[in-house]
Amino acid sequence: MAEISQPVTSTAERASLSEKNNAAQNAEVDSLTSPTEVHVGSPRDESIRAHFRFLWVTVLVGCSLLEYGFDQGIIGSFQAMPGFLMVYGYEDPRVPSGWNIAAGPQQIIGSFMLLGAFLACFTTGPFGAWLGRRWCIMIGLVLLVISIILMIVTTSMGVLYFSRLLMGFGNGLVMAFTMVYVSELAPSKLRPLSYGFMTTWVTLGTAVGLLITNATEKILTKLCYQIPLYVLFGMPLVLFVTLPFMPESPRWLLLKGKEAEALKALTWIRNGAYNRLELQAEFEEMRLNALHDLEAQSSWLFMDFFRGANFRRTTLCVGVGLINPGIGAMFVLAFGTYFLAVTGVADPFKWIVLTQWLGVLGLFCSYYFLGRIGRRTLLLIGTIACGISMLFLGIIFSIPSIHGSNAVSTGIIFLFSWYQFFFNFGIAPITYLVAGELPAQNMRAYTAGLSTGAGFVFAWLTTFTAPYFINPAELNWGGKYGYIWFGTTIIVVAFIYFAVPEVQGRSLEEIEEMFDRRVPAKDFPTYVAEVSEVARAEAEKDLYAAEKTGAAVHVEAFTRV
Repeated sequence: MAEISQPVTSTAERASLSEKNNAAQNAEVDSLTSPTEVHVGSPRDESIRAHFRFLWVTVLVGCSLLEYGFDQGIIGSFQAMPGFLMVYGYEDPRVPSGWNIAAGPQQIIGSFMLLGAFLACFTTGPFGAWLGRRWCIMIGLVLLVISIILMIVTTSMGVLYFSRLLMGFGNGLVMAFTMVYVSELAPSKLRPLSYGFMTTWVTLGTAVGLLITNATEKILTKLCYQIPLYVLFGMPLVLFVTLPFMPESPRWLLLKGKEAEALKALTWIRNGAYNRLELQAEFEEMRLNALHDLEAQSSWLFMDFFRGANFRRTTLCVGVGLINPGIGAMFVLAFGTYFLAVTGVADPFKWIVLTQWLGVLGLFCSYYFLGRIGRRTLLLIGTIACGISMLFLGIIFSIPSIHGSNAVSTGIIFLFSWYQFFFNFGIAPITYLVAGELPAQNMRAYTAGLSTGAGFVFAWLTTFTAPYFINPAELNWGGKYGYIWFGTTIIVVAFIYFAVPEVQGRSLEEIEEMFDRRVPAKDFPTYVAEVSEVARAEAEKDLYAAEKTGAAVHVEAFTRV
């Protein structure tokens, strides 16, 4: 099923549709633009203050990602709670708390959420074509609420497994469509900051989840894990009320042939930050690119993943999606509390909360650099620093003379803190950003879903295999497990350095042009895009023609050789 239901199939039909929509488009701009904004000579205002409405929408929609972050924090903590283990585990004198969980259930509890998210990624393209971005987020939130209810009321391992699968499916929809929605609304200069805000919800969700589980872990009843689950109801309720009143993505509306609605949505989200000419130029850039994608699209959209420039985009997006699991992020995030507990670190809940909040600090520090030093540089800083953490984790567990000493516990805490800071500083805000920027517009939901799905598959492999390496009842490698992640991090660093292009400051349409023209990754920063100039000329023609005749004549396609 294609993401684009094509209401127009030929150039003549598109011309007719443009004529019908033109009067409505100009009426929208006239009604929503004040007299001072109509002045053609005024530049675009790219300040945070001018785009306050967009950033507010970003923060509000981004809060849906708190569910995923919160789950990452609490599910690992549950597996170290005696109250949870009394229901789903067994007594084990080898573990400091006296309770343990079998590797099999431990694998399924962690991995089924990721498996569900992976399955959801196969539906992002069809759902996105049919319902748009906002309503797909709503469906994901409904599934999350159902899964939370099941986890609270059940004591059955089978129902727990199903609820984890359902929670993963809901999170997969929410994450994929939130990222796509914001990337399609964002002005190019604020796109990194907007993704930073969204990533903050994930990181804060994990940190808050750990704080709550730290407060409830002493409760020796089911309430120890039910109380944190009740908190998860908060954000879906907020979004159920607000999301229906937000605008749909103007780029998605253009792919559906709804030009007047697209211009209205764009005008609302820019909220006077651009004058009439600049607004029309941005709209024309989107419109020309949508027409180009419609004409280039084959009847079998799935095959477009592997055709021409799309194959390069697909490969890069999947590679970027594998960065997080490739550096061992799920080991630290999902098994951090359990790892500290079984390796003998005193007060593991307290220390994992500290490391997570240092991660929040790293994320806040990244805000200053997101629009200044580029995506590639931040990714390289983050991955190298995380790789060093994994290397030294392996080393300290390879020195027999310090085994079981306070030095090992101190080293674990320091290395987890180091990892969390640099992961949130240079990786967490960037990977989803890059994966959302690189795809073609008509393939964005499909490609973003594939990228997210690939990441979930390898994260699932981590959660499925990690218990065998770190559980005292299995291989009991301890920190030597870090050697594996140091090796995979080397591969990740090489991929970023040689393959990932720098797209800082570029519009989504400019990025698409560079891929269509097969510009090498090293030349992306210096390439002069044509689509922006063509769109500006078309916008001027539209506005001046409208002033004289009340009708505009559109360029019907932008040809790329």
